[in-house]
Amino acid sequence: MDRRSTSKLAHSISAAASHEASKEQDVELAAVRAANRAYYTALSARDLIAMEKVWSQSSEVVNIAPPIQPVAHVGWDAVKRNYESFWAKLADLAVSMDEPVIRIEGNIAWAFGVEHSKRILKNGQTSSGPNLGTSVFVKRDDRWFVVFHQAALIPKD
Repeated sequence: MDRRSTSKLAHSISAAASHEASKEQDVELAAVRAANRAYYTALSARDLIAMEKVWSQSSEVVNIAPPIQPVAHVGWDAVKRNYESFWAKLADLAVSMDEPVIRIEGNIAWAFGVEHSKRILKNGQTSSGPNLGTSVFVKRDDRWFVVFHQAALIPKD
């Protein structure tokens, strides 16, 4: 094989490897995006069974909530109790993050962006507003699980 043929072959192999890496990255980005969406779907539905499928459920997970007076809830039992307590006060909840920024480094990923939330308490009182939300995910057994979430109130000017 001459030098030109060797160079073409090396370029083809490199391009194919780059394309495969790009496809794999796209697959992982889609998986993290889906996990992030599943978190907000479970949150808005106030569905503890769905939330259990999203979170890692380890003793190291952290949820810093609510955005107005944040408290760190450490460990799945504390996170779960916080959801149950918070949801019990609500007649309705809608929270979404339409355009998350997602980054992946190995088996760790994070998503952050503006959450749009609307809460209706059982007494009829409503509140809404934007929060800055951040979630950290860990990949285990080909699935992405939340290990950290924080929502911070964005003050109105």
